[in-house]
Amino acid sequence: MSKKKFISCLCLIFVSALIFFGVMTDNKISSATAIGEIRVNGYLNVRKGPGKKYGFVKSGGAKITLGDGKRVTIIAKNGKWYHVKFKMTKETITGYIHSSYVKVQTGKVRTSISGTIKKSGQQLHTKADINSKLTKVDGKDVKLVKGTALKILSEKVNKNQKWYYVSFKQGNAKCKGYLQATSVKVDYKKGMPAKINSTNTIKLSKDAGKPGSVSVEGKIVKLKKNQQVTAIAEKEVSGIRYYKIQVREGSKTVKGFVAEKNLLFQIVKTEEPGVVPKVTAKPTAKPTATPKKTATPKQTTTTTTTDSQFKKNLQNQGFPSSYITPLMNLHKQYPNWEFKAFQTGVNWSDAVAAESKVGLNLLSNSKSYDWKSTAAGAYDWTTDKFVVFDGSTWVTASEKAVKYYMDPRNFLDDTGIFQFESLEYQSAVQTQAGVENVLKNTPMYKKSFTYTNDNNKSVSIKYSKAFMEAAVASKVSPYHLASRSKQEVVISSTMMSSSVSGNVEGYKGIYNFYNIGANSGSNAVKKGLKWASTGTDYSRPWTNPYRSIYGGACYIGKQYINAGQNTLYLQKFNVTSTNRYNHQYMANIEAPNSEATKTAAAYGADKDNTPIVFSIPVYNNMPSSACPMPQGGANPNNYLKNLYVKDHAFSEPFKLGDTGSKTYQVTVANSVSKVKIVATAVSSSATVTGAGDKALSVGTNTITVKVKSASGTTRSYKIKIVRKDSATAKKAAKQSSAGANDTSEAD
Repeated sequence: MSKKKFISCLCLIFVSALIFFGVMTDNKISSATAIGEIRVNGYLNVRKGPGKKYGFVKSGGAKITLGDGKRVTIIAKNGKWYHVKFKMTKETITGYIHSSYVKVQTGKVRTSISGTIKKSGQQLHTKADINSKLTKVDGKDVKLVKGTALKILSEKVNKNQKWYYVSFKQGNAKCKGYLQATSVKVDYKKGMPAKINSTNTIKLSKDAGKPGSVSVEGKIVKLKKNQQVTAIAEKEVSGIRYYKIQVREGSKTVKGFVAEKNLLFQIVKTEEPGVVPKVTAKPTAKPTATPKKTATPKQTTTTTTTDSQFKKNLQNQGFPSSYITPLMNLHKQYPNWEFKAFQTGVNWSDAVAAESKVGLNLLSNSKSYDWKSTAAGAYDWTTDKFVVFDGSTWVTASEKAVKYYMDPRNFLDDTGIFQFESLEYQSAVQTQAGVENVLKNTPMYKKSFTYTNDNNKSVSIKYSKAFMEAAVASKVSPYHLASRSKQEVVISSTMMSSSVSGNVEGYKGIYNFYNIGANSGSNAVKKGLKWASTGTDYSRPWTNPYRSIYGGACYIGKQYINAGQNTLYLQKFNVTSTNRYNHQYMANIEAPNSEATKTAAAYGADKDNTPIVFSIPVYNNMPSSACPMPQGGANPNNYLKNLYVKDHAFSEPFKLGDTGSKTYQVTVANSVSKVKIVATAVSSSATVTGAGDKALSVGTNTITVKVKSASGTTRSYKIKIVRKDSATAKKAAKQSSAGANDTSEAD
């Protein structure tokens, strides 16, 4: 064997040995990976391997699909397929998708980066550590010559020092190992895709190693963890290397510097085309003996989980004790149901405060006072009226109501639980008959409509079948679609909203069965119809009921179900990490529970043997028990509508809305020995005391008028009335004073 071949083999054997014996596992290669966005019309399947011959990735029995715009992390490249990972309701999913459906913001996905050695004598390490062993060939340390070309395969930051894991040739020998990043000059070409590697937000510097930040329109440019940027050059200052990058800030592209420890190139691993990497699963328990090989048993619908095992499973997921008893009761009745804890990572008090924002969560004004908010902007104390935010009756829910509806523990029964059901389409259990159950007592129940399809043919179809076809296309539960439409546009068993009449002035022939775009406020229906009549995506414009039912389902699937908000609860209370407390489909705070009841009815007896998955939110620092339902309540208004002294003016007039912080003053002649205080409360249910006829003494008289609300709170208003002395009294007082002075002088 020639010496060159021997060196090549030895290098490869050495590196293989390192990997095999776990030397490198303690120094795991860190790669920035790449971040991409899905570009697809409809939905993209996620497969178990790099090719269509592999099966679909599933979660909870439902096939996982990705909608347009979904962000994924690219782990590796396998031929024309990407190995990706992403999150679905806090669950990390991995699988394969075809590269043609992925757009990387910073351009091409790279499996390596080119570079050269800056100075001869650089040594190759077995770990990303200056004290690690050196790579040896033929008993000698590997030393690199200036100008040696190499490929950077990945990066690792150790003790604030960046290292490159590289591959290069020394003669005919191909070697791999670690080099300090400062010893390598990177070929940036037209820019290298990278992302920010910092726990905290950092500022973009104007120059390397100097104070001063880049600003756009007076605002400092700040870079967040995992933000995608493009590296275009590098600069070394006092032994520390800085990367020059460019990044989008609003509509502008700006340039600046970041320290090398705060940036990683977007490099993905290369997998052998068509081969799925083997993953060794961790055993759930230590085996006591070597099991015999047996055929894999077929899955049945019967659970063999004991109560203690089921309870332990709930505890391991992080369910608080207050959740466990009702979930165990449900498990006994429905053993095929699966309960997953959705750990929001959010403090309960923070979530309640955010969802109690005025105008965000609404309910009917017909509710008792305990249910309705009296916060500033939600209630007008001067008129004793709640502010309407939608239609003619929808007002802001009280904090007590928000707590009640947000607390999952209030709905852990066999109907309320369905607001936590994963809303993906399940063809095996969701049927047209079930849709008809949802549509009972509506004008759509067992009814058909006629429309002209894209081939200009007249088609007659039942509403229930239209929802089923929409479910297949959108991957959304048809029960959810029918229930959502029922919630939004059904007024009674014989009447539906003008949203689906096709006769609204200015929007003739336009339909919106889910009221998408019909934001709360005035002209909500027209806002929704305007949205339905514009654009070309989601089968718009919706010129017939079918296009609306079908296209609206695709919109709901993409914007909510397949974007992580995949339960009724999360569509109302978005406590996911994406657009938290925003992007909430429903204003009606009672909608999730109302729709859950309809969904439970749609399943009927089928739910007894159906393997349904429920994703139930858990918050940090929750109360020890479920938040109580608001009860009754009385009018809290204790304001005065008017206040005055009859026939006498205040020095400063009373103004409606005064909180009682002012003291009203009036001066009357000595001849006025009695006055009449007039005071009227804003609320007819409040009680006023302290008004009426009042006798006056000479000097200052302080009178307090009190208003007690029906709820029992009291507000006080003060009046000071000064009654002047009489002329005779003044003269006598003057003479008395003069006499006292004369006596003093005589002495």
